[in-house]
Amino acid sequence: MSHRGIMFAYNLSICMKTSVEILGDHSEPEQPTGLNIILSKELAPLESIVAVIRFPDIKNNFRFLIIENDKGQSACFLWQQNIISSPSETGYFKEVMNDLGVTVHHSADSITIINGGIKQFLNAKLDR
Repeated sequence: MSHRGIMFAYNLSICMKTSVEILGDHSEPEQPTGLNIILSKELAPLESIVAVIRFPDIKNNFRFLIIENDKGQSACFLWQQNIISSPSETGYFKEVMNDLGVTVHHSADSITIINGGIKQFLNAKLDR
């Protein structure tokens, strides 16, 4: 083997790590990362559904509302807290991406999800 080949093999062995070295030694099963499923239902076209939530959970623990259908399409909404405090409105979900055609409204301790123009099975969850 040439000098270059030896150096390449040496450098490659320095960069290579086992999965335990990369991921760490997790002897206990990992806990969920804070997902909170709030809805799992088949909706007719333009049907709406209200999911009850606790506002402190959104404010302190969650940032995104993610909605997915059974065909792999999704929608993502980012929680935006109002800058100026208002007793009637604490914030809203800002649309980031929406392949489903759904609409989301937040009111006090609930989220209303309005389905788009087709029948689809939707899963909605709050995520960090």
